[in-house]
Amino acid sequence: GAFAQRLQAGYPLFSFYMAEFTGFDENGNPTYVDVDGNGEGDPDADKKFVGEDAQPDWTAGLSLNATYKNFDFAAYFNGQFGFSVYNATDNAFFNAGGITIAKNVTTDVLTSGEAPGSSVAVSTRFLEKGDFVRLQTLSVGYNVPMSGEGLFDSLRFSVTGQNVFLITGYSGLDPEVSTNTGSLNASNIPTAGIEYAAFPRPRTFSFGVNARF
Repeated sequence: GAFAQRLQAGYPLFSFYMAEFTGFDENGNPTYVDVDGNGEGDPDADKKFVGEDAQPDWTAGLSLNATYKNFDFAAYFNGQFGFSVYNATDNAFFNAGGITIAKNVTTDVLTSGEAPGSSVAVSTRFLEKGDFVRLQTLSVGYNVPMSGEGLFDSLRFSVTGQNVFLITGYSGLDPEVSTNTGSLNASNIPTAGIEYAAFPRPRTFSFGVNARF
């Protein structure tokens, strides 16, 4: 089947179980490691645990706060390291197999060495490291100096951003993803670390005014 993970005793939760992709042959067809030793790398028969899972080995967070004169600054960074993400979106849409059925593909498909119309299977071809650092929250405020004789006792302006930027080597939309495959998950087993047509995480900015009379 088209499953990328397998639950089995002795292996971490959300361990990836799939064929190991080795490249393309002279005809542009994908090739895989021959696990069962029959001389042919078959993406269905030669699946194995590939030593990667979707659980981070390390999770980190960093909060920074500072003031300078009438300005105040706050930032929160978070990151995860030592995990992998299966880019099922690329598997489904961005490969040469889609050219013959009028799907949009990325330009790198044209120079990948893959033959148009070739079959695409679940494999390490679309398995990527998901390590990332994200500036989750950034806030900058300014306290207006008051003489004590005006309308306001205090007045503060602020700008706050959420999901300000992301540093990652992952090629998909967001490595911090857990796509629910719905009816595709026939066993109703929860999945993590699989991106399939996920909605982008929003980036928002808000402006605030705090006044005291």
